[in-house]
This record gives sequence, structure tokens and C-alpha cells, in this order.
Amino acid sequence: MGGVGTSAYSACVEPVQEIEALVAHHGRAPGTDAERRAALHLEDRLRGMGRDARIEPIAIWPRWPLAHVIHAVAAVVGSVLTVVSPLAGAIVLLVTAVSTFGDLTGTFQLARRATGRRASQNVVSPEDGDRPGTLVLVAHYDAGRTGYAFGPRITERRAALGQLARRPIGPFQPLFWSTLVLLACAVLRLVGLDATALTVVQYVATIVLIVAVPLLADVALSDVVPGANDNASGVACVLDLAERYGDDLEHFDVWVLLTGAEEGMELGMRAFLRAHRRELPRGRTAFVCVDEVGHGTVRYARREGYVLGQRHHRALLELCERIADEDADGRYGARAYVSRTASDAYAARVAGYPAVSVTCLGALDYAPRHHLAVDTVENLDPEAIERAFGFCSELVELIDERLGPELEEEL
Repeated sequence: MGGVGTSAYSACVEPVQEIEALVAHHGRAPGTDAERRAALHLEDRLRGMGRDARIEPIAIWPRWPLAHVIHAVAAVVGSVLTVVSPLAGAIVLLVTAVSTFGDLTGTFQLARRATGRRASQNVVSPEDGDRPGTLVLVAHYDAGRTGYAFGPRITERRAALGQLARRPIGPFQPLFWSTLVLLACAVLRLVGLDATALTVVQYVATIVLIVAVPLLADVALSDVVPGANDNASGVACVLDLAERYGDDLEHFDVWVLLTGAEEGMELGMRAFLRAHRRELPRGRTAFVCVDEVGHGTVRYARREGYVLGQRHHRALLELCERIADEDADGRYGARAYVSRTASDAYAARVAGYPAVSVTCLGALDYAPRHHLAVDTVENLDPEAIERAFGFCSELVELIDERLGPELEEEL
């Protein structure tokens, strides 16, 4: 283990060229023609590496900002209703809370059905080497929209507050927990409680949701970012990992999965898991997801989730911790962190698969140009991408060395 690092990276395709080629497909939001063209480009790129590759079409409802505008408006209406009819208000708030929870966890999507369906696609490159296990290298190639909610001041202050509280604060937590607070207020009014303190709490939660409406609408109407860091950098890293380890591991076939519609909240990954769950048994398949590795030092997510944190696989986390502990010269700067957003690894874990997510972040554990128009190639740090490649290379080798011989048992 440990002999890869940046020296092997230089033998791979120049990552900046990969990133520039993908960023050239500007506006590759989920379900757009630009996203489709980017998928065709990546399919050709994988075939040029000598790999089998195909595009798998999927149907998606990607407009999450509009869906949560519906949720926020419905919750405000429910709050107003509780004053005159606690039962009616409680019913509206209950339905809203359930719908919000289902959307943020990926369990079901009710409000999105009113926002329009689109066509997207995953780029899949399998390997059939008759090895007992399958290691799936994952990165999403679509790009998200910007908006005032992603402004550097808001993002940095939320990260700083999370560090102070020792609990990261996710962008969707105010929306969801304010809805639950209003539901609790409605139930209390329903049983006859009508105290001043209850009114104040309800008023504050309602204001939070009122503020959320224009913020979410702004995201829905904003431009698509270039997405050099998020996530052309991850795609470049995965392609180089595939070129380095394809048909080279002892115990694992190496698949490449480049997901579309991840910015719609992991829609591409969820579709892939539904389509391939029979051929990819949970006890013999592992996912390594690479997301936003163009700035900062290496992080591996211990837990992810917009609402409820899903812990990543214990054995994979132990391997990440081993790499970090043995990194005596600190070239990776790797450490675990908790994310209140989600990557494709989150969807894989919810489906019961061993998975881990690798990213690069700054000191406060956030990406400073996330969903901003300045997420361009010029603002990437090539050394960060090298760090991610070196870390992931060691992780791939350790997975094969440590977990491969145990494939007779579940990972």
C-alpha cells in the first residue's frame, strides 16, 4: 500500500484537460441538453481508454427548489390555519412534513410530481473480469445552479456556526425543522394549549419559512454554474483511477459510474441502484464516490444526510483512517468530517451498500466556491486534485488487499 501518490498521477491524463473538456459543456444542469452532450463526451472518453461504456437513460424530477418552495408555502399556510382551525392546520403541516422528509431522504418525492419530469442519463462502464467483487468508482458530471443562498457570506457563517456548535448545519435543516416545529405547535393548540410562548415559537418558525421561499425561488431561477470543482474535478479523478486500476485488481472488477442528475439530490445514483441491484450483490460490491476535490485537503465523510445522518461503512472508514494515520508527512491532510448535505455515497448507503465519499475541503469543512459562478477551471488547485488521487489510490489498493480476501462474507 501507499506507493501511488502523485508520482503515478503524472502518468495519467492531465486532469485539467479533462476538467476543461467537461466544463466546455456549459449549463449541464440535470435534464438539460448540455448534460446529455456531456454524457456523450464521457462515453467517448471511456471508450478511448479501451473500456466498455454505455449511456443508461433515466427519467427524473430534478426541480428540487420548486418542490421545496411548495413545501415552504404549504407550511406557512398550515401555520396560519392553526390559528383558526388547529385540526386543519395540523393536517396540512403533517402532510408537508412527510413530503419534505421523503424528498430530503430520497424515500419518495410527492411535491416534485408537480414540477415536471425530465430525461437524464448515467454513463456506466462495467468490467467483466470474473473477479468475486465489484468496486464502483463514482462521480457526478452534472452541475448545479447558483443563487443567493450559496453566497460566500452565508456559507462561511453557517460553517463557522457549525464549528462553534460542534454540529454542522445543513442548508435544508431550517426548512425541515421549522416545519416540524409548526406541526408540534399545531398539535399543542389542538389539545387546548394557547400560551404566549407557543405563539412566539410559531411566529419565528413561520418567518424562517417565509424567508426560505424567495431564497429557494432564486435558486430555481438562477444560472447553472461552470462546475469545475463540483464536479468536473471528481470526474477527472475517477477517470484517472479507472485508467490506473482497470483490470488490475486481484479481487474486484472496477466499474466506473458517472452519474447524471446528482444535483437533483442523487437522482442518477438512485436510478442506477434500482437498475443494477440484482447484478451487484450488497456483500460483494463497494462504492467509492469522489466529489469536489479541486480545493483544500482531503476529507472522508463519516456521516452524511440532509435530515438524518447516514453513517458510512465501518470497514471503509477504517481504511480511510488508516491512510490518514500513516500519512506522516501530511501530504493529504486527511480527516473525517460530518456532512449535512449528501453525495452519491449517501444513496448507496441508504440502499444497503458499503460506500464512502471522498472530497477536498478547507479548514471549516466547506468548499468556498460551491454553487457559485466562480467555480471555474482557473480557480482550481491542481495540488488538491493530486492529493485526492493519491488518497483514493491508496484506498482502492487497501480495499483490494484488506477486503478482497473476505468476500465470502459480507463487506
